[in-house]
Amino acid sequence: MKRRLILAIAIAAIALAFVSAQTAGMSLGLGKSSVFRAGPGKDSTGTQVYSFTYVYGSALFDAKGKIVSCEFDELEVSTPNYDGPSMPHFAGWPGTPGYNVTNHETKKVDGVSANTSESTAADINNWKSKRERGDAYGMNEKNDWWKQMDFYEKIFIGKTVDEVDAWFKTYASDKTGRPLAADTKDAAEKAKFDAMKPADQKVSVDARSGATMSINDAHGNVLAALRDAWNKRKPLGN
Repeated sequence: MKRRLILAIAIAAIALAFVSAQTAGMSLGLGKSSVFRAGPGKDSTGTQVYSFTYVYGSALFDAKGKIVSCEFDELEVSTPNYDGPSMPHFAGWPGTPGYNVTNHETKKVDGVSANTSESTAADINNWKSKRERGDAYGMNEKNDWWKQMDFYEKIFIGKTVDEVDAWFKTYASDKTGRPLAADTKDAAEKAKFDAMKPADQKVSVDARSGATMSINDAHGNVLAALRDAWNKRKPLGN
C-alpha cells in the first residue's frame, strides 16, 4: 500500500511538472471592441436603421506571444425597423418616444414600439450573439457567420497579434477588409492581387474560399478585440 501511494505521488508530481512546463510563459487575454453604424439600410418609410456591434473574445498566448487558441463572438443589435427576423433589437429606454417596427414577413413598417419597462426588458432578454443565432444569421447557406469566424480563428493560430495584422494587410482588400478574390472587378483590388507572388495569390484564394466577410468593418472589428486581448493578457495561474 505504501509503495502504491509513493508511486501515485510520484506520477502526480511528474504530471504536474509536465503541465507546468507546457504552460510556462503562457498568458490569457479577454478582449472587446465596439462599432456603431448608421445601417444596415433604411426601412420601408425611408427611416434610418441604426445598429451597434460588440465584439468579445479570448485568446491564449504562448511564451513567444503566438496565439495557441482563441474564440470570438459578436453581439449585433439594431433598431426595431430592421427587417431581419433573427436580429436582436433595441427600441429605446422605457418612456422614450417609440421607433418604427418592421414586420419581418412583409418587410414593411406596421407600427411603433411601445418602449415600456416590459418591452425593453423583453428586447434585451431576447438578445443572441451571432454564434447563438447560428445559421439563422442568414449570411448564406453554405458559409454562415460562425463558420467563417471559425475559419479566421484557425488563421490566427501560430501567429502573434502583429503577424495577424500583417496577414490581413497583405491578403485582404484595403477597401473592404475581405480576403482578395482572383476574379475581383475592383481595379485597386485587382492591382494588389496581381502584384502578389503566385504563392501569395494562392494564400489569398484559399482564404477567400473559407471566408468572404471582413473582420474589421462596420459589422464588427475582431482585429481590435484580438489586440485588446493581447494588451490585457495575464499569466496563466494569476
